[in-house]
Amino acid sequence: MAMAQALVLSPPSLSTCSSANSPPSFLCKSKTHSFAHIVLYFKPRKAPKLVHYYCINPILNQNQNMSYNPRASPSSSNSSITSHESRWSLQGKTALVTGGTRGIGRAIVEELVGFGASVHTCSRNENELNKCLTEWGSLGLEVTGSVCDVSVRNQRESLIDSVSTLFDGKLNILINNVGTNIRKPMVEFTAGEFATLMGTNFESLFHLCQLSYPLLKASREGSVVFTSSVSGFVSLKNMSVHGSTKGAINQLTRNLACEWAKDNIRCNSVAPWYIKTSMVEQVLSKEDYLEEVFSRTPLRRLGDPTEVSSLVAFLCFPASSYVTGQVICVDGGMSVNGFYPIHD
Repeated sequence: MAMAQALVLSPPSLSTCSSANSPPSFLCKSKTHSFAHIVLYFKPRKAPKLVHYYCINPILNQNQNMSYNPRASPSSSNSSITSHESRWSLQGKTALVTGGTRGIGRAIVEELVGFGASVHTCSRNENELNKCLTEWGSLGLEVTGSVCDVSVRNQRESLIDSVSTLFDGKLNILINNVGTNIRKPMVEFTAGEFATLMGTNFESLFHLCQLSYPLLKASREGSVVFTSSVSGFVSLKNMSVHGSTKGAINQLTRNLACEWAKDNIRCNSVAPWYIKTSMVEQVLSKEDYLEEVFSRTPLRRLGDPTEVSSLVAFLCFPASSYVTGQVICVDGGMSVNGFYPIHD
């Protein structure tokens, strides 16, 4: 196993040089600098070609990158200093959010545009889409939209054509948010119902990823986020098919994270439990059922769409540039709750 070595020195500073297979040797002292310490990085099992070091100036309180680091991320290779603001900003980024006119999708649109992204969204309901675009426009938010039913193949193709034209062939962020559900025992599913859930929840986003790949690659900093569900981890009543589609999303997340890493495209998923949206209003209208939900949720409440959208935004920030292949639950602790009774 390769091992890294580091040497910390106190002033006066020392200029150092070393090979990968020998201990550091100190060649000279320098009285012209006042560095707090020097950290050496050794490249193991190779000929002694490279020593990469940072000199940290305690007066300026900043890192000075003194040589090229081939292991650096694309963003850090351009500059040794990345400002706090740029790490937590989406300024200049482009994003596509499917199903962005209600619930979690709308919260994601507003979250991303709030951090500076240019966002395009879609809905199969034209009136609903136009209403949202008008509201966003009145607030000065940079959001555009298309009428699109993502369960229909040719409409998905038209959507990506529009996005490519709008964003000059580059896309930084793809949020695959659209999903639906049919609650019934597994043996009662018809072929049509099964096809609807598989087509909307999984086939649509699989195809959108294929279509979006050239745009994400062209951006050189791509981030894909899927809206999954805790049903992809644990068994939920009358949700065998829904859970199967979400489990497929979770595995696709892991596969694409590895397959697309070479293109600097990250892939992650968020997996909510019950979130206060129109999609779950009917099932949660029953007081006894709602109490059962609370009893399984350590935080004893429903989630808010903004509690999902904030995580999605984080996964798109440059600050999360080393996070990929993860499926993160947003569930108030539900998925880790074994037996933890409410009443002692």
